[in-house]
Amino acid sequence: MSNPVQTAFDFQRTVLESSQRMTKSTVDAQQTAMTAFVDSMATVEEMGEQNASMTQDAIHSYFDAVEEMTPEDNEMDFTEVRELVDEQFDAYGEVSEETWSAIHEALDEANAAFEEASDEYIEAVDEGFDAYLDVHEEVESSAVEMAEEMESTAEDIDVSAP
Repeated sequence: MSNPVQTAFDFQRTVLESSQRMTKSTVDAQQTAMTAFVDSMATVEEMGEQNASMTQDAIHSYFDAVEEMTPEDNEMDFTEVRELVDEQFDAYGEVSEETWSAIHEALDEANAAFEEASDEYIEAVDEGFDAYLDVHEEVESSAVEMAEEMESTAEDIDVSAP
């Protein structure tokens, strides 16, 4: 027969084990979110590159349109302007590439450090919960034994009473 003390300890253990699982799930979700954020930076980089390429194409199209509207006897040469634009976009591309390389490296390092810290945290949580559950079991055993003895003594007293 299960006594109320045993039931209380069973309930506490269930709550503790649920808390441990919830803590692990929360950390796993944070690790997943961090990894997704790091992975999303490649998409942001790609969108930036596409934007720069489209802008460069738009500027060239603008110069093409202006050149077509310029009378032929005009001595304006758009070749130098186009080359200057291309040089600027090339310079931007080099800076952007270096910047993104540094960003990816920093994010990879941060993600690795986060995962390591998370794993260490989960290990510490597990050790803490395990130690607490060990103590909990000892207290439970003593409390249940004491409750059973008290119940037995109470029954003995009731039987011996006239």
